[in-house]
Amino acid sequence: MPTTIITGRDVSLTLNGSSYDAQATSAVLSNEHTIETYQTLDGRAYKAIDDQWTFTLELLADWGAASSLFEAMWGEAENYPNSTVSVSLTAATGAVFAFNVLPIYPSVGGAAPGAQTDTWTFTVIGKPTETFS
Repeated sequence: MPTTIITGRDVSLTLNGSSYDAQATSAVLSNEHTIETYQTLDGRAYKAIDDQWTFTLELLADWGAASSLFEAMWGEAENYPNSTVSVSLTAATGAVFAFNVLPIYPSVGGAAPGAQTDTWTFTVIGKPTETFS
């Protein structure tokens, strides 16, 4: 069977009713699955006890642009730090993951002469839902 190469992907963040998706260069949803090991008289026993999801987004800065994601995220973190930001991550056509994160403050600046970039690492609130079709 030939290897499937996945090239389609997209991410969208919804802050205060507005959707942003233009400047992401990388998006990764990952999980740290905690499994406890217990030594019993019959041998080892394993139990999954927790999951901690993380979403890492690399993107180009858009300070000063009309409908700036960086400015919207800054405002959300400053004014509504406990509000959720909705995220939709498409890994490939038919594989979509939806989840919520809390807003964070973007970093400001970057090295010359390249484009300003930033990496945002979010703790996912709850568990992502998936749609496979």
